[in-house]
Amino acid sequence: MTSDTYIWKCAEASVSHLDAYKLLIGGDLSDDVIDAFVIRLWNKIETTNSYDRKIHVIRPWLAQAFLDGNREMVAKRMKENVSQQKFLECERILIPIVSFRHWHMVELVRKEKKFYHYSSIKSPIYTADAVKFRNKFMSFIQSNWRLGKLEHHVIVSVDTSQQGPTLDCGIFMIEFINSIVEKRPITISEGDCTKYRAKFCATLLYARDSPFL
Repeated sequence: MTSDTYIWKCAEASVSHLDAYKLLIGGDLSDDVIDAFVIRLWNKIETTNSYDRKIHVIRPWLAQAFLDGNREMVAKRMKENVSQQKFLECERILIPIVSFRHWHMVELVRKEKKFYHYSSIKSPIYTADAVKFRNKFMSFIQSNWRLGKLEHHVIVSVDTSQQGPTLDCGIFMIEFINSIVEKRPITISEGDCTKYRAKFCATLLYARDSPFL
């Protein structure tokens, strides 16, 4: 794919015209589209005064490395995404997860010692992956960082609107993250997804001249 096929490139994420088209018409969101929006929020949080820096958004590949059991990749992604200092500084850490092509997420609220699980499809499969990630993530911290014994962190399933027989899980997850970062209620419903797709597509097209999307 030639460089002029892409509308946005940053780090490992490259969003193509085809990705944007699928986003607009109701198709499945590519992994790069998800990654692009996470990078955008991370950049805004870290380099502007727009958002609370005690909220940290992690790129999607961290959870995948833990779920795959790839120790080398886990070490690499942890170094890239969440240092011990960042972990201690943040009050909330948002982690996207993809399970069988379904996007969902967990929110670690450190003070409460809880992982909140957000998913637009309720399924024991997705809950199991959230629990598996929680276990492996906390085990890594316990084994590699000198923080003493960590207390048990429970998983709490958050009651959110559910999608229909659509490919909108990525839209829901992006808006879950946006709502938490912007400290506003989560109000997205299935009927809103066409509007959000147009909004997110316009954001990507604008992003060709902006590092922040």
